[in-house]
Amino acid sequence: MALLDVEGLKFKYQDINLYNDVSFRILPGEHIVLVGDNGSGKSTFLKLISKNLIPDSGTILWQNNVKYSYLDQHLKVLDDISIKDYITQVFKPLFDKEALMNSYYEKLAYCPENEYDKWMTYAESISQELDKNNFYRIDSTLGNIYNGLGIKEYGLDTPLKNLSGGQREKVFLAKLLLEEPDVLIMDEPTNFLDSVHIEWLSKYLKEFKGAFLVVSHDEAFINEIGEVVWNLNNKNLTRYNMNYTSYLKEREIRENQYLKDYNKQQEYIKRTEMFIQKNIVRATTSKQAKSRRKMLERLEKLEKPKNHEPMHIKFPFSKTLGQEVLKLDNLSVGYGNKVVLENLNFLLKQNQKVVILGKNGVGKSTIIKTIMNIIPKLDGNFVWNPSSDLNYFKQEEMFDKNVNPIEYLRYFYHMKTDQELRSVLASCGIKGDLQLKPLEALSGGEQTKVRLALMTMKKSNVLIFDEPTNHLDVLSKAELWDAIDKFPGSVILVTHEDDFYDGLVDLKLEFN
Repeated sequence: MALLDVEGLKFKYQDINLYNDVSFRILPGEHIVLVGDNGSGKSTFLKLISKNLIPDSGTILWQNNVKYSYLDQHLKVLDDISIKDYITQVFKPLFDKEALMNSYYEKLAYCPENEYDKWMTYAESISQELDKNNFYRIDSTLGNIYNGLGIKEYGLDTPLKNLSGGQREKVFLAKLLLEEPDVLIMDEPTNFLDSVHIEWLSKYLKEFKGAFLVVSHDEAFINEIGEVVWNLNNKNLTRYNMNYTSYLKEREIRENQYLKDYNKQQEYIKRTEMFIQKNIVRATTSKQAKSRRKMLERLEKLEKPKNHEPMHIKFPFSKTLGQEVLKLDNLSVGYGNKVVLENLNFLLKQNQKVVILGKNGVGKSTIIKTIMNIIPKLDGNFVWNPSSDLNYFKQEEMFDKNVNPIEYLRYFYHMKTDQELRSVLASCGIKGDLQLKPLEALSGGEQTKVRLALMTMKKSNVLIFDEPTNHLDVLSKAELWDAIDKFPGSVILVTHEDDFYDGLVDLKLEFN
């Protein structure tokens, strides 16, 4: 019996229909990955089945008593709560039962003798229930999650508000996994995980006894965990009972066939419409023309194949620098009085491409923010070449989500015409109606493309990227890789994706 049954799903977002009567089901133990281009509606899809959005039509029916948990890539929680208190909320019902059991044991010290057996029976009953729910292994269970995701080193009493974006994401993920639902629903769980923790999560999910549905653009990760692939394309959902590598081959075959079927149908529609126009007013053929018109009205029309909107990115180069671009001299970085990394010595040379690696919280973004003068250095020094022109992609960008992409670019380049800004956006795959939608209506990948479009408007000789691939689909990442590779200046890159920096950089700076 299916854990989830969905029939005839339709949903419009900003007056655009995302799905055409999509139907599917999730079976017990299925390990599913959901893929599709940026803007195809993957995150909306997860929100619909997790009851965070209401569909325009269709039914979403979870089987009675099925427990599911949803990890949103933009999850919001109370910031004042500590890591430990937030995560252990999962076990609150068991802690409450333990407190009740202890209260019964305490009664044994002063209750009348004729009530002794009653309170002992109550206490032992709860003890057996706690044992059945692995209550006495909670510390071990927590330790596995804390160590597997690298959370313990943050300090379990640390408030969530004091954590970086990546650190908070890992805490949210930890709580989700501890809930041990029948179905895990996760949107981009690896965005802020380093390679060690992605490997741990991959192993955890492969051994997970329940079902899961995961959206991710990390190809190595989804190939490792997925046994079923759902492809969201042309407003339809196609199921592939295979891993991601096999899916890529099969998808090409099916998409070629779909294109042939679409072209054949379009030719049939064209011929039929011409026949109707010629014969609808003729007495001898009017009946036949009307019959064909009814057939055409009943025809289930195929959606026009939607191809990937390519990004033709080029980061304009300003001027050549000398041999020394950036020098770190015993630099110490951190926040307030807390030193995160100290005594850093490094020389970035002309045209050199460097990747900064290390687990979450080690200080990768802190280094970037320090050399960009966003936060003050704690000790030592850093010196940029006086002729350096910096172009910076932040890991987390705060912007007014009510403005559209054209308005967003105009804020920085107010003398540019609409047509000039449209052209810039189009070169990064943001075309047509997407240019006029509020940024909050765009997918995470589309928002990233808008930010990359802004970078293409500035001449520079040093590019600095802090996790630029988060939310980008596979083809878009390849296009960004190519643009960085062709850039004739120096590059500093922070990324958790091994596949992205492989073959791109000259030097790796790894911190433990």
